Amino acid sequence: MALSLDELKTILEETGLKFLCDPEKEVIMLGFSGCNGVYNLLLRLVENGEGLLLRVPGLAMLRGDHPFKARVLETLLTENHRVKIGRFCYDPSDGEVYLDWFLPLEDGTLTPQQLKRCITALSYLSDEMTPRLRHLLETGEDLPPEESGIKKMLRHLLREGLRRGLISEEDEIRIRRLLSEQNDGTTY
Repeated sequence: MALSLDELKTILEETGLKFLCDPEKEVIMLGFSGCNGVYNLLLRLVENGEGLLLRVPGLAMLRGDHPFKARVLETLLTENHRVKIGRFCYDPSDGEVYLDWFLPLEDGTLTPQQLKRCITALSYLSDEMTPRLRHLLETGEDLPPEESGIKKMLRHLLREGLRRGLISEEDEIRIRRLLSEQNDGTTY
């Protein structure tokens, strides 16, 4: 069952997310900000509405002659292997690094929950990968695990929550337990 642009907008409205639609280009755009930047997520129906392409453009630019190009591409491939939803891509024609995901709809339907999960996953991945890409492009080395991903997010949550008085003692214990389960030897 093909999906129309109007049906996609209705599904998006059910998620509660705010978006802009360009009916002439048949593109829907969502904006989001994370700890590491501000991003756009584009949604476009393809294959006559039998597929949905989600894309976060412009995560980085990787020139063809960049000295750390091989290391960046290796990291992107490793991330593609790690994640369930999302695919890091490199466009050799202009050097753009972006994140996308294709949902085949074919004869099925798209639910607000499915769409929101994809949007959430791509949003998190974009924000998680941006500082790693910056560091890779500058140094040729990936960030240490304690400076990226879930560990960084949990430390930030704990620090800011405690500073603002927003975390109960019980939540603090839970967050510290999660951090210790990451088993990286860091004391919090």
